[in-house]
Amino acid sequence: MKPHSTNNTFSTSDGERFTRAQIEAKIRRAKKAALLIQQLEYGYNFCIECRRNDCVPLDCAHVVPVKDCLEGGYAELAWDVKNIEILGRKCHEKYYRDWE
Repeated sequence: MKPHSTNNTFSTSDGERFTRAQIEAKIRRAKKAALLIQQLEYGYNFCIECRRNDCVPLDCAHVVPVKDCLEGGYAELAWDVKNIEILGRKCHEKYYRDWE
């Protein structure tokens, strides 16, 4: 994630406000949690797109982009584990190339 000013605040759907630094910390914890959840459920981490564990490195990608979450007033979605998918780098790049 690109560094931004920590003076800016972004709101959640219930009006609570967080700085960019607070949001980035929450996102880092959510990504670690997403990897741990997959590890505990399946015994290993893998790309959910191609279902391979050699599609490395693994990225934690947002289904709804962080930018959209912050600009849309629902910042809490940026750190929601359900909004994070585990993708291999090649699949991640292909996914976003196809998305644009």
